[in-house]
Amino acid sequence: MHRFRIFSLNLVFLFIFLFLPLAAQDGDQYAEDIKNFEEFVKEQMAADRIPGLSVGFIKDDFVWTAGFGYADLENKCPAKAESAYRLASVTKPMTAVAILNLVEDGKIDLNAEVQTFVPYFPKKQWPVKVGQVLGHLGGISHYRNYDLEGHFKDHKDTREAIAVFEEFDLVAEPGTKYNYSSYGYNLLGAIIEGASGQSYGEYMHEHIWGPLRMDATRLDNPVDIIPNRVRGYRIIDGEVKNSEFVDISSRFAAGGTRSTVGDLLKFAEGMVPGKILNKETLNMMWTSMAQHDGYFTNYGRGWAVSPVNGRFRVLHGGAQAETRTRFVYYPKENFAIAVACNLEGTNLRPYTQKLYQLILDAPWDINAYTGSQRDDVIYRGMKDVFDYGLSYYVKNQVLRSEDAEELASAFEFFNNQVNRKALEADFEGTLRNVRNGRHPIGDEAFVKVGSFMASKLVEKYGWQRLPVYHDTGATLFFNDYIEMYTSNSNISKSRRFTSDFEMLVNNWHQAWAKVWTEDIKNLDIGTSTDFGTLGKKLKTVFLSASIYPNFVEHFMTAMQQLYVQGDGARGFQAAKTAYELYPNSDETNAYYGIGLLTKDNQQQAKTLIKKAAEMNPRGAASARNLNRIAYQMARIGLADYGMTLLKIAAELHPQVANLYDSIGEFYLNKGQIEESVAYYNKALEIDPEFENAKRMLKKIKAEHPSVN
Repeated sequence: MHRFRIFSLNLVFLFIFLFLPLAAQDGDQYAEDIKNFEEFVKEQMAADRIPGLSVGFIKDDFVWTAGFGYADLENKCPAKAESAYRLASVTKPMTAVAILNLVEDGKIDLNAEVQTFVPYFPKKQWPVKVGQVLGHLGGISHYRNYDLEGHFKDHKDTREAIAVFEEFDLVAEPGTKYNYSSYGYNLLGAIIEGASGQSYGEYMHEHIWGPLRMDATRLDNPVDIIPNRVRGYRIIDGEVKNSEFVDISSRFAAGGTRSTVGDLLKFAEGMVPGKILNKETLNMMWTSMAQHDGYFTNYGRGWAVSPVNGRFRVLHGGAQAETRTRFVYYPKENFAIAVACNLEGTNLRPYTQKLYQLILDAPWDINAYTGSQRDDVIYRGMKDVFDYGLSYYVKNQVLRSEDAEELASAFEFFNNQVNRKALEADFEGTLRNVRNGRHPIGDEAFVKVGSFMASKLVEKYGWQRLPVYHDTGATLFFNDYIEMYTSNSNISKSRRFTSDFEMLVNNWHQAWAKVWTEDIKNLDIGTSTDFGTLGKKLKTVFLSASIYPNFVEHFMTAMQQLYVQGDGARGFQAAKTAYELYPNSDETNAYYGIGLLTKDNQQQAKTLIKKAAEMNPRGAASARNLNRIAYQMARIGLADYGMTLLKIAAELHPQVANLYDSIGEFYLNKGQIEESVAYYNKALEIDPEFENAKRMLKKIKAEHPSVN
């Protein structure tokens, strides 16, 4: 026994001797990136007004985690890497892994009806299958009355949590409509219990969290002593306040866990073949499901699926009382990011995007602007081929189709639709076809084209060429492929592009090479940017270019953060600069218009927002987006401007009942009861089944009997 201990110690020392230099080398490799990121976090947290935040990443064998700010403002307790946050919907990937683990064990059939495992769940008008619920295609409702369902104070067991929604009708026939549903994932939690014979928490500890050494992960409980538990905050009328207490046991398998960023990174480490799930199951989990109408949902089984610059990516975010979380994983890069904060309603994307840029030394989500509505559609088609086709090949290392006829048909579809003449003849119809090109309804033509292009480029240049495309974008990807087949007669004519398209790509490639400099690629647009100076610089660089980088998303994020910070003047300048650089963008027209609202220039604001809606009815000036922005404005003390925006939105989208319902809520918050009732009634005129308007009118009449 003593000899064994000595031998073990020798092995330990040998391990330290061999691997410490490597760890130090890795640390040195990322030291400057981490320093830059820490500076970014401090500035960004101040802009976002986040009390406390923890963040970490894993790249290959290197792991880094840290905390910033305060886990508890009142007692000045610092946030740490070990701080334990509510995970909210980042719980869902874990629940999905547990379901699929039981599938591999033969205890769950994804095609079985949910009542097979949860017999007390009522039968619905259509059968609901386990696999459909896993991808939010089961027709299960999300929250119906959040004023009640989002504010439970009592602790609920599984049966009580299911009872909250078990009598709700399905929102659609299963398989026909993606409907994000936390209740669906609660039902999956009950299915885990029915299939395993264990409670949800016991199963997760024994089969998921325990094996992956996720020792800080557990179901949240307000009465338990939980090490490093953070306190939560929200912003009310522009001031940081304590969060409302909400017991989240009613969301147990959908969003009822508490954990650390370090444990989330361990979860990512476990998502490799053989640890919890096999290769085939992982692939299924990370493949987008599709509605019966032939559209991908961009959601697999428990994970959102969305490529970045041709890189394969899966992710999930979480939001609830006390917290905001984000978990992003790039399996082929062995790279994962986890971030959690204790401020409700915060956008954590800037933190994960910044780490992506620093650690992978790559630009974030390359996009381009042509100034032409038709050419923007052509670029969109190219970008979809690049993003979805290349990421498919990177993920699977096979073609989407090897059938010669299918490939010829896919290239023919691309040539017929990603085409100026087609757009001139029928813009709306061609735009619809281009949007459909990556989906099953479009026979996944763009995925087939892109994966074939990627395979040929890898065949010629090797896998080492792919990072160049990830860093440069669609124009180089297409230009290299065209140059390759121009000098290689072995590539069939049926897998080539039209001469007009080849000329356009050549023109764009040359223009892009001039403007996509290292300086521009690494451009950092944020709350500290001098927008006047930057605007002048970019106008000079982009002058006369037929295509140039589209940084609209960066400008709009900075604008929103500056308004949250209380610096409306600079927020307005960000929107104005973006509008001047990208005058034909629906986003810049909409957001500059919103900025003008805060300058009391309502007429010009309405003109620009209307123009944005005409450019893209489903874009920045859609009813849904304008409604969302109005609530954001109210949250930071700009409720009057938010109401004005809602009224403009209602003029543009007069048949959207939710807009009138929102105006009714804004009036109610101002204490103007009669006006509130009028707008709730208007919502019901448009949609007599609008539940929230019915409920609010009933509540108002109970509290104010004299109101008609």
